[in-house]
Amino acid sequence: MNTSIQRTGIEAYLTGILERSEKLSYYARAKGWGFVMTWAHRIAGLILVLYMFFHIYTLSALYEPAVFASKMKFVDNFVFGFLEWALAVPVIFHALNGARLICYEAFRIRHDALMIRWVFFLGAVYVLTLAHLMFMGNQQVSAGLFWLMVAIASTIASSIVYKKLRHTQNRLLWRLQRVSGAFLLPMVSGHMFFMHLNFQAGHDVDTITARMSGMGIKIVDFVFVILVFFHAGFGLYTIIGDWVEDRRLRAGLSVVASFVMAVFAYAGVRIIFSM
Repeated sequence: MNTSIQRTGIEAYLTGILERSEKLSYYARAKGWGFVMTWAHRIAGLILVLYMFFHIYTLSALYEPAVFASKMKFVDNFVFGFLEWALAVPVIFHALNGARLICYEAFRIRHDALMIRWVFFLGAVYVLTLAHLMFMGNQQVSAGLFWLMVAIASTIASSIVYKKLRHTQNRLLWRLQRVSGAFLLPMVSGHMFFMHLNFQAGHDVDTITARMSGMGIKIVDFVFVILVFFHAGFGLYTIIGDWVEDRRLRAGLSVVASFVMAVFAYAGVRIIFSM
């Protein structure tokens, strides 16, 4: 890793593994590890988009509790439990690296090597803590209090970024992407954390519907869903713009991506207000 700070032994070992890839090594030398991190950020985002589609599809079974219970029984095993935990890797990487990019773009924090180190350190802490909680089993947590604290943290983070970017000359959608990212950093990481504090919170029909019945939770979930799909949609739009050169094809793919995001956002909102 091209860095102005001294590597730790773990960093040197991990970097050595990554540098065995000819393409990774080439881009790291030519454009820096920050460039590699940016594309890893996009790949993680695409993984999360696919997961969101699957998640909304699974939650749609809540309209028929028996069907939902059957699906949850099917995934109640070690393999799916491991996959649920493994999903935390792209989730927290995308969230923390997004925060790094915001710090770079909005706050002119140029200590890139140090920021990358913190992305991996905090990500490792989060993933290992999540694994520990999953092994511990059910924890008694007040859903209302938990989500109130997460909502406050998300509001503060997004407000700080909004105030920093509101007078810039960047496009409105670009600014909204950064503001939504700041809001989703505590929200998405908090969501995954909460779902694993208590197994029933994400798998038991009665527990899920009871949590979603409060108007405060509905409002939080509504904002959550709208911003998640806007953030994902604009991310796809950016990737399409970078990779598709033909103007008509680019426009067509952008329309399709926007339509798909709108459909799944509507499905998510409908589930929230139907419970």
